[in-house]
Amino acid sequence: MPIAKFQTIMQLTLSYAHKNIRLGQELGRGGEGVVYAIEEHTDQVAKIYLRQPDDQKIQKILAMAETATQSIIDIAAWPIDILIDKKGIARGFLMPRIKARRDIHELYSPKSRSEAFPEADFRFIVHVGCNIARAFSVMHAHGNILGDVNHGNLLVGPDGTIKLIDCDSFQIQRGTHIFTCNVGVPLFTAPELQGKNLRGLLRSVNHDLFGLAILLFHLLFMGRHPFAGRYTGPGEMPIEKAVSEYRFAYGPDRASNRMEQPPGTILLETFGRTVAQLFMHAFGRLGINNDRPDAKTWIEALENLKASLRECSQASWHYYPKHLSLCPW
Repeated sequence: MPIAKFQTIMQLTLSYAHKNIRLGQELGRGGEGVVYAIEEHTDQVAKIYLRQPDDQKIQKILAMAETATQSIIDIAAWPIDILIDKKGIARGFLMPRIKARRDIHELYSPKSRSEAFPEADFRFIVHVGCNIARAFSVMHAHGNILGDVNHGNLLVGPDGTIKLIDCDSFQIQRGTHIFTCNVGVPLFTAPELQGKNLRGLLRSVNHDLFGLAILLFHLLFMGRHPFAGRYTGPGEMPIEKAVSEYRFAYGPDRASNRMEQPPGTILLETFGRTVAQLFMHAFGRLGINNDRPDAKTWIEALENLKASLRECSQASWHYYPKHLSLCPW
């Protein structure tokens, strides 16, 4: 029997704080729920589910609220309290309000970047990459797995800081119980998970690290996917299949994998040997053995890359690694 849709209500009670709140204007809507402003609380919002969440979902949100720390709240739209109605039924949760931020993909191409981040140069791009890695590091340090890594779950501020959203889909561990992440985007999913049923599947930090490397590649290579290249073999090679077969289009073994870089793209070595090796490690077969570069390793490499950037003599808004003799842009 289908679950009936909730009717919108205006007043709810915070489970932990034992306070009543009133919902304000609608701020956003998705397939699962609606986000509302809260009257007299400008720094917080309420996510109200369109359908009654099952007990497993409620227990997951409770676990997230109980494990919320300031370091998590600083980088994520994380549940901090449960919202219940007059009948004691959980209707949604309270979370920090995120303001003045843009989707991460608006940083990828020069055209969208000029509109969304008109002051951004390559130094800013690398700075954002560092902050993405820091957000992953915080989550992993708390035992949380993002699971459904994709660029729809990250927002960027004008200062380059990152906020993770849709956190109630993450894989959360509370004591010995694990609440799994049951969804995923194939273009960001590790090769060993391609084609698998994700419902109830236990993810690992190593799986997240594949998605992290994809995000960072998108940033540095202007929106290009690392497994999207020209396939020289017979038949078609969709990106998901290329991922599952480790056909990294920019790696030194791309010829043996029957892959070529897309025309006009920059070489993997553009950002230095260290960054190139990290991408090869993240996307290669050896990475499957819990051995992909972790977030802290990426932070160090990207900080070093940022420190190495110099201004182009032909275009002052271009910055590129100092080991190069010419500006690649």
